[in-house]
Amino acid sequence: MKQREKQNSSANPGGADEGAQEGILTRKHEWESTTKKASNRSWDKVYCVARSGRLTFFKDQRSAKSVPEQTFRGEPPLELKGAQIEIASDYTKKKHVFRIKLSNGGEFLLQCHDDAEMQQWVTALKAQCELDASGEGRSLTLPASSQKDEQKRRSFFTLKKNLQ
Repeated sequence: MKQREKQNSSANPGGADEGAQEGILTRKHEWESTTKKASNRSWDKVYCVARSGRLTFFKDQRSAKSVPEQTFRGEPPLELKGAQIEIASDYTKKKHVFRIKLSNGGEFLLQCHDDAEMQQWVTALKAQCELDASGEGRSLTLPASSQKDEQKRRSFFTLKKNLQ
């Protein structure tokens, strides 16, 4: 664990990107979208970097540091905004597996070395989801829509009262 903390601190010398997480995980792409299974559902060992509300996959740590624009198989980073991160307790074929469900319906399984590492990743990824969502703030969006509904109701009843 100390090595991972060291990696995080060296990747973030100013500490500006607090909550960033990186390390080697085994990944399986399950779903492209809610209706389409992924074409390649094999397990791949990848170097993962969670930063700024995104999760990016690389072939290894060296390529992540030297050529960060060259992602694993040229895949774009996963946008974690609106994603659900949960321990995959229903997945019994491998141990220490958690699931990422993206807002577009895509789904990935990620396997860690042990339970402690899995908890660390789940916590870090959930923080990354919130970090990205905080820009718009879900709490700001919900009251605005409920106020609209109230206005609609009021205008309906107001209209009735005006007719009488």
